[in-house]
Formats: sequence, structure tokens, C-alpha cells
Amino acid sequence: MSNAMLNRICNDENDPMLRVKLWCKHGHLLSMQTSWSKHNPIQRFWSCPCYREDACNFFRWRDREDVDILSKYVIPRLAKRIKELKEALACYESHVESNKVVMKEKRRS
Repeated sequence: MSNAMLNRICNDENDPMLRVKLWCKHGHLLSMQTSWSKHNPIQRFWSCPCYREDACNFFRWRDREDVDILSKYVIPRLAKRIKELKEALACYESHVESNKVVMKEKRRS
């Protein structure tokens, strides 16, 4: 599962902070992102797209409160499991397609 997809899942559409408009000193409109690091899982923040470039260090946490312990444990593991399952599915689909080709060739002969 991509970080962009996880960000959409974590951003509650009713959260008024999603409508807050922040700009960095470069004039970039910032979008809210979600940290998936082990130290700050599921913590939302804004940062400049030029962060660490052009000497821009704009960074601001959205969530000051801690995420509950269960969510810190469960959500990253679920995201990892979803990724593993998608990879396995792609592998199985590839095998199915290969088998279809073999079956067609056998029918022709």
C-alpha cells in the first residue's frame, strides 16, 4: 500500500485542519502528510516539498496528541500485510496467465 493511499485513509474528511492553507517561504502550498516511521507512526504533519533543499526547514506537526498504543502497533502491520498480499496476488495472477498460455498451446496441438 502506498504512502499516498495510507495518507488518504488517515485524513478524516471532517477534520477542519485539512482545509488549513499553509505556505512555506518558497510559496509552495503544503499538503498534510502522515508519518509511517517507527518513531512517529500515524502522526500527521506539513512539510515543504523543498525540505532540506534550498535551506527550507519548514516542518509542522498536525497531531500533538499521541496515537493510541494499539493503533501504533496494528496499523503499520496491517499496511505491511496488505503489501505482502498484493505482491502474492500479483505472483498468482502471473502464474494463471502463464497457465492460460500453456493451455491454449496444448489445445492447438
